[in-house]
Amino acid sequence: MLFSKAQGETVMDLTTAETVGTVAACTVAPSPARIAGLRLKTRGRGHHTLPWEDVQTFGPDAVAVDGADRIRDEKDMDPSDPASAVHDPLGKAVLTETGLEKGTVIDVEFDEQSGRIGHLLTAEEQIPGDELLGVGSYAVVVSAPR
Repeated sequence: MLFSKAQGETVMDLTTAETVGTVAACTVAPSPARIAGLRLKTRGRGHHTLPWEDVQTFGPDAVAVDGADRIRDEKDMDPSDPASAVHDPLGKAVLTETGLEKGTVIDVEFDEQSGRIGHLLTAEEQIPGDELLGVGSYAVVVSAPR
């Protein structure tokens, strides 16, 4: 699934059957490349993240979470946490470990069941998820071509 197709999906609390937000962005982690968290738009103030391990189901119409208490306020998160907003790849430059620029991340292809990243997409190419080395505040770093 392309992450752009998941943006705007409703996030439902299974314990109350209430909408607790909508999917706005994602965070990613390497080794293995996977979705680490979903950044949410909520009715409350500030930004919030739902760690991937707390996603119960990721369906075509909604994301389910077993309790709104699983959603974390981003201001309380450690930047080293893979679910932290700093690890959001969308719109960031892609650089190889040797400094070669490979475009800007425009989308992420992932498995909605496991969260595994298949590809990072730029306007120029599809970069296999296995090449992801890390995501920082400025850029996404991938393995250099061999």
